[in-house]
Amino acid sequence: MTDRDPVLAVDVGGTSIKTAVLDAAGGESLRRAVPTPFDDGPDAVVAAIRDLVCERTDAAASAGAPVRAVGLVVPGVVDTEAGIARYASNIGWRDAPLRDIVGDAVGLPTAVGHDVQAAGLAEATVGAAQDVPDALIVVLGTGIAAVVVSGGVVVRGAAAIPGEIGHIPVGDLETRCRCGAFGCLEMFSSARGVARLYAERTGRSVDPTEIVAHLDDDPDAAAVWQVVTATLARGLVAGALITDPARVVLAGGLSRAGDTLLAPTRAAFEAGMPWREAPELVASPLGERAGLLGAGILARAAAGATP
Repeated sequence: MTDRDPVLAVDVGGTSIKTAVLDAAGGESLRRAVPTPFDDGPDAVVAAIRDLVCERTDAAASAGAPVRAVGLVVPGVVDTEAGIARYASNIGWRDAPLRDIVGDAVGLPTAVGHDVQAAGLAEATVGAAQDVPDALIVVLGTGIAAVVVSGGVVVRGAAAIPGEIGHIPVGDLETRCRCGAFGCLEMFSSARGVARLYAERTGRSVDPTEIVAHLDDDPDAAAVWQVVTATLARGLVAGALITDPARVVLAGGLSRAGDTLLAPTRAAFEAGMPWREAPELVASPLGERAGLLGAGILARAAAGATP
């Protein structure tokens, strides 16, 4: 395989499974997303991943651009060397041998990585953290997690699960998280958290994008957003004080809210550390593409791409 060959990138989230064929420059084709069937159990999610990968590799071959490797990134605890998804609270799987299942199904080199670490790899390589050696990259999706970059290197940690900022207890300690703990950040400031807070306040289930769109004319949306951004800022303060980054990058789908998210969060973030200069807080230019781009990088490494 060469760096010019296309690869298939797969980003598994609690809401959807996103796929795209990526060229050497990160350009996308044959993008497709399907809902994550987590309500049907972990085996159904594994089957959906396998079937989608098979369908997309066939589509790429039919289009005259066969992929040479697969990069698959998933949430939770991941054994990247063994290619096993050890645990994910949003999905419920335990010890799912995804590399073997997917690789055997399509007969291609397959890499399995942690979704947020892959997004951080993309941010550090081609995104908002590429020019700073020390950064905290926080991905706001269905859940929340972070990547710590120190000295230009992504921190791996003793159990390979650093950056679980989504489970820092900075919210209401009466609120129990799906992980079993209480007050976790992602229960308040993830996409799912935004929807949960609004539903509890109004009795209506609304997509987070609709909530953001009506902040100026819906007092309930505005009240929820204040909780979302204030809680997020507390989590970011904790993460920044521990890791001392030069820059904090907000990535993931919720980061597409732009200044609507950044402005109130930045104000509360800076107020939360009055004794020192706060790190720069920016939104990722990659947005929710970071996970797919990171998966593509892993796919190329797995296939041993050469110039």
